[in-house]
Amino acid sequence: MILVFILILLLTSLKGQSVSGTAGLFHIPSAKMFPEKTFIIGASYIPKPYFQRFDKRVNPGMPTYLNVTLFPFMEVMFRYTHELNMRVNPTTRYYPDRMMTFRFRVLKEKEWIPAIVFGFQDITKALGLSSSANNYSASYIVGTKGFEVGAMNVNTTLGFAYDLKNLPSEEYNGFFSGIEVAHKSLPFTSVMIEHNSKQPILGIRHFFMDRLHLMFGVWDFKKMTMNLSYHVNL
Repeated sequence: MILVFILILLLTSLKGQSVSGTAGLFHIPSAKMFPEKTFIIGASYIPKPYFQRFDKRVNPGMPTYLNVTLFPFMEVMFRYTHELNMRVNPTTRYYPDRMMTFRFRVLKEKEWIPAIVFGFQDITKALGLSSSANNYSASYIVGTKGFEVGAMNVNTTLGFAYDLKNLPSEEYNGFFSGIEVAHKSLPFTSVMIEHNSKQPILGIRHFFMDRLHLMFGVWDFKKMTMNLSYHVNL
């Protein structure tokens, strides 16, 4: 399966922050990794009915996250996902979802070879270290290959999400893919289109002073979504 996946990516071939909190396009993860010791804090807005919690789609959501690239090949993210319009108290029995994510790059991008990353969202549940609900769990392999087309820098991403032990893949299910394009004269701005295995998303991202990262998009070509994050090299 992995060999087939790599062959597909090679035939189809900007480091950015996704609304899910890890390096990626708009919602899907990519195989890009941030520079070592990059620290990121951010928040996203996911519109109703695309924000889901316990199989319910009644409110929009706001994931907030801390992300650290500990090593050139390893990324760690803690995400605190809020369902908006819900009060946090014992009466409502509502508490935001908490999740740890680990990503490991097993293959670095080369001229004819894509970068390959394995990602594990909510991995503590699979290891038996947590009994909380797995609303946004996912285990996946993803590859990204960049190339130039005239004055354009193009990055293509293809991934596959799968169930791991007792941890079903909830946030992504099966194949996901996307493409990101930036003009060489505007290296801090790019346009993306992706399919997160459930809906398509069209978006644009921009880096301000190589620190502040802002994204706007249209989820399923119907509802506005956005992400704001701040990047620091420790």
